[in-house]
Amino acid sequence: MAELVFFRRGEEVLRFSLGEDRVVLGRGERCDVAIPDPEVSRQHVALLLEGNKCLLQDLSGKGTAVAGSKITQGEVADGADIALGQWRAVFRAHSTKDSADATEIGNRTELVAKADEADAPRLPAQIRVRHGAQESATRLQGDVFTIGKDAGNDVVLNHRFVSGRHVKVTRQHNRFQVVDQHSTNGTWLNGVRVFEAEVPFFTSLKVGDAEVSFEPLSAGPRSVGNYRGIIGNDPSMKSLAELIDRVAPSSAAVAIFGESGTGKELVARAVHDGSTRANGAFIPVNCAAISKELIESELFGHEKGAFTGAANARKGAFEEADGGTLFLDEIGELPLDLQAKLLRALESGEIKRVGASRPLNVDVRIVAATNRELLAAARDGKFREDLYYRLCVIPLHLPPLRNRRSDILPIAEHFVRAFSPRGQTVRLTDAALDALNNHTWPGNVRELRNVIHRALLLRKGPNVDVGDLSFDSHTDKATGLDLAEFQPGLTLEQMLQRAERQFVEAALRRFNNNRERVAKELGVARSTLFKRLKDWGLTHGNDEPMT
Repeated sequence: MAELVFFRRGEEVLRFSLGEDRVVLGRGERCDVAIPDPEVSRQHVALLLEGNKCLLQDLSGKGTAVAGSKITQGEVADGADIALGQWRAVFRAHSTKDSADATEIGNRTELVAKADEADAPRLPAQIRVRHGAQESATRLQGDVFTIGKDAGNDVVLNHRFVSGRHVKVTRQHNRFQVVDQHSTNGTWLNGVRVFEAEVPFFTSLKVGDAEVSFEPLSAGPRSVGNYRGIIGNDPSMKSLAELIDRVAPSSAAVAIFGESGTGKELVARAVHDGSTRANGAFIPVNCAAISKELIESELFGHEKGAFTGAANARKGAFEEADGGTLFLDEIGELPLDLQAKLLRALESGEIKRVGASRPLNVDVRIVAATNRELLAAARDGKFREDLYYRLCVIPLHLPPLRNRRSDILPIAEHFVRAFSPRGQTVRLTDAALDALNNHTWPGNVRELRNVIHRALLLRKGPNVDVGDLSFDSHTDKATGLDLAEFQPGLTLEQMLQRAERQFVEAALRRFNNNRERVAKELGVARSTLFKRLKDWGLTHGNDEPMT
């Protein structure tokens, strides 16, 4: 059977079987193959198969490039390519059946598959949904399920661009028949809008602005550990997930300890989602981001006229979280005088709005987080010791990213999928993966997220290469040195040499390359400074030693 094979940036993404019917390619949703590219007309080209001949008619009015030459109508030779914006459609008079992953779409097309696939065992399956930085997985129980915004769907996606009943999926052994239910924004496969398709495991579909993929539960090495949005296969993360499962159903206070950027809020949400309060509100409050004058009102609310500017009564975070979970981020920054009021609220379940005469009863679970050593702060009198023990009923410790290096690449690939432009498949090159793996990540997962997002915006090619990566600068408060300079594998002598050069170069910039002033400022002999500059290749051929 004749077919069209679609390529994008040199990668095969789709096959379409050609029959006796006229086939229209274009950007419009009513085309037989819709191509999401601004350079393609709504109805760009029509193809008609007569015997083994493929006849082309241009519908764009601008001509269509076939094998490099623009034509308005004519025959497409076997193996010739049709240019469609960033896409190429190659005509093949006889279908090749050597690829198990090729996808064919159309009213009467069939998936090209291995002949012995039906003999393979039926695998238990799950559906994974990614939306921005959020990710969840649901085990499939039946063979037919629907995806959409309405609550009656088996998989509910309450997202802006998802239709009420968006797509219907029917499982056929280890494959899935996907049928779009006349959705407004369409169902997309590798950047092409599809109306009906049969796809294998590990296929990702765009449903609105969410990515939906089908996976076997026994996915092996291709499956990345993901626990309620927390990605990691490191033993420390698996132990953390097990601990969360054990403590989440209780109402005990939880304290999360970890460096900045390790994902403490994700852990807090996992505790909430695994609790009996999951249907209640999850209210986050950053204690470090609110001024001391407003933090009490933010937590407990205020009455009308309680202070200047209080034109109306307002609920605080405790009331908003009644029946749910209150997440107090950076709890170590809470002022001492307010810590006493927080302790009373935790012990009695009563709060009092600013300016109110009577207390209110609330039912709130507290999850606190900090990057400080709270116990040391309590012993130094900077944090109430009784509040520390009241909050730290169940301590959870998040390891820094540098201590779980096996998770760097899976997390990076997750962010690549999350931030890649719609319809594009972007990958990290081997050189980029090595650079990510060798970085020290003082900013932890937050820094990794920024590095990947920045690289995707500034990349020069279809994939992210090492030249596209730029790492954040982190200065140690005690030494004033850039921590990004200290890479794994360096000896103490090598690190000292780097630090020495960094100080000298900074002094040269500060004194406009006046070496005498630099030598005086750094307290070294001028000949010593010249020797260092010569060793580092920072001198010119006519430079002479300073005396």
